[in-house]
Amino acid sequence: MRPLLSRFRPALLIAAGLLTLPMETAAMSPLPFFQRIERVGLLCAVDADGGPAMDVGDDALCGRAAAVLSGLLASGPAVTALAPNDARIAEPGTLLVLVHATLRHEEGRRLLALAATLQRSGTTGDAPFFMMPPQAVALSGSLDESLLDAALRRLLTPLGGALRANP
Repeated sequence: MRPLLSRFRPALLIAAGLLTLPMETAAMSPLPFFQRIERVGLLCAVDADGGPAMDVGDDALCGRAAAVLSGLLASGPAVTALAPNDARIAEPGTLLVLVHATLRHEEGRRLLALAATLQRSGTTGDAPFFMMPPQAVALSGSLDESLLDAALRRLLTPLGGALRANP
């Protein structure tokens, strides 16, 4: 039995040495779409259906969405509102989040619907299908910022989870 152990001893020492090495590779998302994200850029659009203007415009919506997503991430890629035709939109390291708010008047009250889609340049995979389900808020009066933030948080939480899982 002793000769058998001495024959495998060098292999066992190498295996033990490999187990004690620090793991330097970070976990990567299995979806190529979420790999190597350096920044998250937001573009926003508000559609008020020809009625009175919504209480928040495109820039304000993007600012609120950026603040909510930054809060969900705590650490990770930088989140910023982008302007149309910003060169960073087409960079491969940018995850583009398109946030669309639609305000409709129904039976004497207003309904605010929020939706978001994801886009990236130069990735081999497509965006996950139905990752962020649309959110709706019934408004009886003016738009309360806390209601908007809560709806944005519900909308963007799945994205925050996907980005936290991919360092």
